[in-house]
Amino acid sequence: MLSPSGRPTFEGMQNLSKTELVGFVELEVGSLAVQVPIRAAAAATELPLASFEAEGDNCAILVRGDTSSKAVEVALRNAAQEAVKHLSKKLLN
Repeated sequence: MLSPSGRPTFEGMQNLSKTELVGFVELEVGSLAVQVPIRAAAAATELPLASFEAEGDNCAILVRGDTSSKAVEVALRNAAQEAVKHLSKKLLN
């Protein structure tokens, strides 16, 4: 499948858990456009507001808190950077 930008899309990793789907973020991994789901997670004081999680071939960015807040937005960007690092190792090696 191709993304709107015309690049190939890797969609095999889109069911990490049964938590509520908030949306997707499209990440550039080499020449691939990878759509990573963003899912709501239970709020926890010891965990970051957003984190990248992977289980086997599945992955997602888990968001804890109001997705419209600036703090969550920053945490989401950091989680997306972690996702790119992980997916680069997994898909490009």
